[in-house]
Amino acid sequence: MANSITLIRLLSIFVVGYIALYTTAKWQLLNPALITISVLLDGLDGFVARIRNETSVFGAVFDIAADRIIEITLWVLLAKLNMVSIWIAIIFLTRGILVDSLRKNHTYQGNLPFGIMKSGIGKFLVASRTMRFAYGFIKLITFSWLFFLIPASELWPHMFSTHAVIFSYISNVLVYTAVTICLIRGVPVIIEAVI
Repeated sequence: MANSITLIRLLSIFVVGYIALYTTAKWQLLNPALITISVLLDGLDGFVARIRNETSVFGAVFDIAADRIIEITLWVLLAKLNMVSIWIAIIFLTRGILVDSLRKNHTYQGNLPFGIMKSGIGKFLVASRTMRFAYGFIKLITFSWLFFLIPASELWPHMFSTHAVIFSYISNVLVYTAVTICLIRGVPVIIEAVI
């Protein structure tokens, strides 16, 4: 059941991509809601796995892989639509590949991906529900905001041009907060995997 939720979440992001690239601005207003549903389902799949006692190495790895695909797809879409620099997408792509590659050896040994964290700070930054929630929340707000701005500029051009400086400031704060948290959470994985 939990893996089915993860699969639905993964497939939904391709719907977001299609809407963002190939539909009119009115349809694009659906994307913030679809992104919100995807993020909520991310919390639900883990909850269902624990409640139904379906936790497994495969499920944990599949969940992280889905997270990575969703996150990178959204950043690439935003870069394609000129909402963020391509370098933002490259940072997330590089961090994701590096961290997941370092975790791979541990999953071969039957450990859950977050199980490689040994230090207290590493466990807090990478594996704690607090940091996972904080990172998920900032991504939810960032992606929803940016995917809302895409149709907003076309549907409400006067409002958009009047408040462009404020909208740009909010966008930059959200994007660079997401980048910072992403990198801060990646460093302990790299350090502890190498040591």
